[in-house]
Amino acid sequence: MPKFIQCKLKFFIPVFLTAIFVFCFSEQIKADFFPQIFVTELKINEVKGNEIKGEFTAINREKYYSGDLKYEIQLMQGTSLKDFKFVDFLVPKETFFIPPNEIATESFDYTYPKNIISGDYTLRAQIIAPVMGGLGWQDKAVSLQGTGKFLEILSPLSKVLIGNEQHPTLEGANVSPGQSPTAFLTVKNPGEEITVIPDIKIFKRQVDMPLIKEYQDSPIIIASGGTKEINLEMPKFSDPESYLAEVQFYQNQEQVSGTEFFRWVVEGEGGKILNVKIDKDYYKSGDNMELSVDLIGPADGSDIGQGSLEIIVSDKNENLIAKTSKDVSLNSDVFSSTITIPVKNDLIYPKIEVSLAKGGTIFDKRSIELPIFSAEAKQFENELAKKEQNSRIFLYSVLVLLIIILAVSFLVYKFRKKIFNFSFIKLFKARKEKWKT
Repeated sequence: MPKFIQCKLKFFIPVFLTAIFVFCFSEQIKADFFPQIFVTELKINEVKGNEIKGEFTAINREKYYSGDLKYEIQLMQGTSLKDFKFVDFLVPKETFFIPPNEIATESFDYTYPKNIISGDYTLRAQIIAPVMGGLGWQDKAVSLQGTGKFLEILSPLSKVLIGNEQHPTLEGANVSPGQSPTAFLTVKNPGEEITVIPDIKIFKRQVDMPLIKEYQDSPIIIASGGTKEINLEMPKFSDPESYLAEVQFYQNQEQVSGTEFFRWVVEGEGGKILNVKIDKDYYKSGDNMELSVDLIGPADGSDIGQGSLEIIVSDKNENLIAKTSKDVSLNSDVFSSTITIPVKNDLIYPKIEVSLAKGGTIFDKRSIELPIFSAEAKQFENELAKKEQNSRIFLYSVLVLLIIILAVSFLVYKFRKKIFNFSFIKLFKARKEKWKT
């Protein structure tokens, strides 16, 4: 087994169900590469029908602003790790920020499959970092009601088949471009005979990243009380990348099974920006901006030598603030870099664009636009607004003065003869009266 796909056992077991969407990076990745963001509290406020409403609180233990965060609501059957059976999940599209050493509270509204078996379940709220996947989480036990028309996927028996080789579902075994792996799974039907349709979604790396392909396979009949072994041929892809397939079974447009995931990697050159963090949400002219960028090489774990990291900083009006680049190594190790950028102009709402490339081929791009959080940034924004207002008032005053001067000049120019003649006549008459006396 290639070294890069051997995730440490002590990490893999506790988060097998919570981080099944995380790409298994190389052994060299340590916990300190993952943003230190945790869920501190999870509340379930209401369960009505098959809808769960609740909220959770998360804290950022980093010294940086971590952006583009998402959260995931997961539902597992059972209330202990050894008994968990993954059922369903929700990943909202919206992203959020948590300032350094501060907390954020998010509300959620999750609708679970109505066909589940009634019983005890575990609801999990987990923070997701782009590309890197699941971070801290909290669990809450909850009793749920369902129709009981639900298939059981026997996850320990599921495999990824590549030719004659069998691989664990989330190992991320390498395939050649254009080669098609097979997802093998075993399904148990505790109820009456049922005809189901496999519903398949293919994501790039993990479920909060782009959905590449979505389709339904041929119908499958599963006998009452029977067990069925199912082979699903996955699509062929040529772009080097880690692919994640989500498989569920549907009947009449309703989910009637839990969820199983299968991962494989198409070999080839590539790289991924794992994380981009920024130290402040505003900068004054003369300040230094500190960025932290983490990245990794090809998904297949190969070493392709040097690449280039390019960073562009602009303001909310797309005005260029700074631009810099740095050579980086692209292999199975995580490359972490702190970059200091002088800021020549006052800056709020900074926009950071980072790209990873080699030989003119761009492997990945990340962009963050940081809103204002801190009291200092809000005060600075007010100062800039007042300064801009004063500048406008001064400009308007100058314009008004120029208009008055131009108007007077125009009138003088237009009526110069009349004014001259009138003044001359007046002067002549005055002199004539003087002579008479």
